Amino acid sequence: MNPSNAQLTARHYRAGDPIFSEGDQGNFAYIVEEGQVEIWTELHGDRRVLNVLPPGSLFGELALVDAKPRSASASALTDCILSLVTPDQVNQRIDTADPILRLLLLVVIGHFRSESNNFRGTSEPTLALDAALTKAKLSLKERITDAVDMIRLEGEMKEAIAKEQFHLVYQPIVFMDDLRIEGFEALIRWQSPKRGFVRPDRFIQVAEATDLIIPIGQWVIEQGLKDLKTLQTKFNPDLLMSFNIVGRQTNSEDFIPWLLEKVDHYGLTPDKVKLEIIERTLFSGESSAPWIENCRSQGFALVLDDFGTGYSSLQYLNEYKIDRVKIDKSFVDGLGTNQNSESICSAILQLSHALGMTVVAEGIETQAQLEILQSLGCDYGQGYLFSRPLPFGQVMALAQDTFR
Repeated sequence: MNPSNAQLTARHYRAGDPIFSEGDQGNFAYIVEEGQVEIWTELHGDRRVLNVLPPGSLFGELALVDAKPRSASASALTDCILSLVTPDQVNQRIDTADPILRLLLLVVIGHFRSESNNFRGTSEPTLALDAALTKAKLSLKERITDAVDMIRLEGEMKEAIAKEQFHLVYQPIVFMDDLRIEGFEALIRWQSPKRGFVRPDRFIQVAEATDLIIPIGQWVIEQGLKDLKTLQTKFNPDLLMSFNIVGRQTNSEDFIPWLLEKVDHYGLTPDKVKLEIIERTLFSGESSAPWIENCRSQGFALVLDDFGTGYSSLQYLNEYKIDRVKIDKSFVDGLGTNQNSESICSAILQLSHALGMTVVAEGIETQAQLEILQSLGCDYGQGYLFSRPLPFGQVMALAQDTFR
């Protein structure tokens, strides 16, 4: 069977034939086209029928959201014809669906993926299971309410793009030996006329779930490159700018050519532009490798953000040859009060340096944290101890004081 085939594959079963057994790996769901299917489980040697499914029924559907072992067995009660539905077929249709429908589907699928583990292995209805199901339904209602708000937010974001309501702030990245400014990280902000300040993680979540991340991401980069050119011209030609990149951008074949064109347009060079990627995006699969190789071949430096909080793999780090890693703020917070935090930071630094990568510690807020990181040999720092993220006008004033 070709999982990407647009047509459903049909299978014929004789009465009594097994379809799958409890504990089998779930690779697809089934639709009963003709006949009847019996769902059953075995407890202490006793066979217990849970359901008899007529034509039009869907079963084994958890395989569409989570490839885990089957929680019951299925067999043909009569001669029957079943159509197979694969996760790839569902995902393809979600990707091409209307944005509103896609968002709701992703919320529901995400809900059942997170809840499915709670119900696996339960052999019979219990008060605890009933309570769990009730809680799950309430949780799903909350998620759908949240999804509706996200849909409204999507409309407001389209208006925000058209009316130029987004703006950038820049947080300095400093050399740890003498605290000189190496460059800045560009961060997007939104002051909504209706909602007031909207948290970046909230509206970026919506942008990533829709196609809005493409125009928003392009605007961030273009504005950041423009401001970088101003800073280089007025103060220091070696200043760098770092941009956060998300999965949809890495999946676009046009992204790197577009970025090269913009870098050239503003009279910059790729070595002054850093692209920050979180671990989940970087290690999501083989599709990341060509994009990463393309970035590096064009001269862009890659930064692994929030290192140690996601899908770290030594094999990937060696294979992809990341230029720089960022120690997550959660590890920096404990420096001076938690020995484990210092041990983790030390290990990250030793590993990164051994692999030829430089290291930025983010979220530095105290002098004690700074001194510990300096003693550990950290290369760069970022955090409120040096500066909060600043609007461009204040960045210009900071640069005026720093580079005069």
